[in-house]
Amino acid sequence: MSLNDPPRAECELLIVDDDLSTRMLLHSVLGKQGYRVVEAGDGAAALDAFRNRRPALVLLDVMMPVMDGYTACREMRQLDPESGVPILMLTGADDMSAIEQAFDSGATDFITKPINWPLLTQRVRYALRASDMTRELRHNRMRQKSARHLTRVGYWQWHTASDRLEWSEDMHEQLHLSPQSMAHLDALLERVHVDDRLRLRQALNVARRANAPLDVEFRLRDDHGEERILRLACEPPEPDERPHENLILLGAYQDVTGIRRTEMLVDYLSLHDNLTGLPNRRFFLRQLDTAIDTAKNKGGQLSVALLDIARLARINDALGTAAGDLLIGLIAQRLKEKLPADANVARIGGDEFAVLLTDQSPEQATHQARHLLENFNQPVRIEDREVFVNISVGIAGFPEHALDGESLLQSAQEAQHHARELGNHGIAVQSARLGRAAEEALALEHALRLAMDRHHEQFHLVYQPQLDLRTDRIVGVEALIRWQHPEQGLIPPPVFIPILEEIGLIGALGQWILEEACRQAREWSERKLRLRVGVNLSPRQFVDGQLATQIHDTAQRIGVDPGLIELEITESLAMHDPDTTLTLLAALRQKGFKIAIDDFGIGYSSLEYLLRFPIDTIKIDRAFVMHITDTPRDRAIVRAITAIAQSLGLTTIAEGVETLRQRDFVDALGVTEIQGYLLGKPMRAEELERFAREFRGSVLE
Repeated sequence: MSLNDPPRAECELLIVDDDLSTRMLLHSVLGKQGYRVVEAGDGAAALDAFRNRRPALVLLDVMMPVMDGYTACREMRQLDPESGVPILMLTGADDMSAIEQAFDSGATDFITKPINWPLLTQRVRYALRASDMTRELRHNRMRQKSARHLTRVGYWQWHTASDRLEWSEDMHEQLHLSPQSMAHLDALLERVHVDDRLRLRQALNVARRANAPLDVEFRLRDDHGEERILRLACEPPEPDERPHENLILLGAYQDVTGIRRTEMLVDYLSLHDNLTGLPNRRFFLRQLDTAIDTAKNKGGQLSVALLDIARLARINDALGTAAGDLLIGLIAQRLKEKLPADANVARIGGDEFAVLLTDQSPEQATHQARHLLENFNQPVRIEDREVFVNISVGIAGFPEHALDGESLLQSAQEAQHHARELGNHGIAVQSARLGRAAEEALALEHALRLAMDRHHEQFHLVYQPQLDLRTDRIVGVEALIRWQHPEQGLIPPPVFIPILEEIGLIGALGQWILEEACRQAREWSERKLRLRVGVNLSPRQFVDGQLATQIHDTAQRIGVDPGLIELEITESLAMHDPDTTLTLLAALRQKGFKIAIDDFGIGYSSLEYLLRFPIDTIKIDRAFVMHITDTPRDRAIVRAITAIAQSLGLTTIAEGVETLRQRDFVDALGVTEIQGYLLGKPMRAEELERFAREFRGSVLE
């Protein structure tokens, strides 16, 4: 048995003969060869066995009752036209007409009677082997057809002398293009998009005349009028075929419409914002660089406006991200409607839009921005709510402020940061001063990081005294941070505190301030000077769930009486999350610390909550003290605050008292303590101690 022969135990043969002795002999001979054998006595029985058993080979006698062999053979082929099961007809040796009729009926081969038994086994063996090869070839063709169908690949050939084209038979199934309608090069070119015809013709001429490879893509209409993108490829002919006037080029075609559309979609998504459909930062920079190159060549100008939506995070928190997304979409739509048609609008960040205005100076762009912002004075309606949108705009121009896209966008961003400080609908144009300010801010951030890394040696605390108006004694101080820059000197907190908050280091500095204040309060107490020390808590510290424990542990470690430490939080911070604030303040009060509400009156108060907070002191903001001598409204506010404090047994401290008249007014209105330059500026610890001991009638414990 050859290695290429199928395993005989797996081959079932059907023997069909009306002569029992012949069937028995055939069964015996083939059974000894290892085949499994099934028998049938006539054509009808053979047809049933073929239908039910699907044998690997059929030995079929011609002359039989009920149904002859020819009819049975035809019926078997109709039952399974694709299987190619070998059917060997048994017929007389000299009956040529019977042999021809057997082949016409679909027989694979014939065996003459009387049967040559050794020859029979060889004919069966080779018929089975040929059947397996045919079946494998058929399966390969099916796999190739499936692969061509999935990849939309087929074959084509070009008779270069006559321009006749031939295509795969399944072309219409794949591409909705009938091969007959594209049987000539002229017919193909007629279907090709007019913008692609010359390119295709040139590529074909090069392949024909220069014996070069062909690989070209072009657009054409299919039989339904739809546009497709077809790729034609072929290798150059073999050397012995050149030149040849009847040269035939063979190659493959592929429908790449879906591939190119997917690539276009991926490219589109990578360059556009998926929420608004506007170009994203990457695409905007590409547009900007192109516009700058054009402006350079023409000696022109252009401007970039960067728009920032304020408080988008608050809107998302209050109404949900779906509402925030809707707001972004409405703003994008309004920008496209209100800006000039030639303006390029992009969404370059979560709450930032950029606008490219060609042939416009920064002054002209500023005028456009003012006109645009007028459209946002009215609220934007989101479902059943009205939302006011605050926008700040920064503007930078080419060539005044930058010479490339990235730098120009950065310049506009620097101007936008300045515009944000101007308040609602602020507009700022980049200038040399703003550019220097951005550089200085970056340098300041670097210096701050170094200062924090060097164990805070550049920082120190100063203390501003607080006077009890009833006893005329210094009873407390507020601890204030100062930064002594090694080159720039003393830098005020409003300059560096926002930077520390932005880079996430305010918590570490706040802990250092707390430790220094506790240490100083302990030292003063040990020297018989009991002063209440106020320490401001930052928002970053306040949201720490372990804050109460950390403050208590710090006081215990340093050994200070918690009653000497007054923790100050702003009114706005306290009202950010009233329930959490209430829990935290209660925990701190339980551990013995005092609590003060700072900047009272300028936040967003809810007296219902505020009166529930376990506090000791209300600090009246300097804004109400500054004009208290000549503004009845400010006096009324201070009187109301002191009345509330007195009813609750709270201390009130008026901040920013600078004149005797201001002191007299707040005293008359019932304020308990004062703080301000009338008493003294913030001082170092040694100076403050001396000041407190020498102040009029200070009583030492």
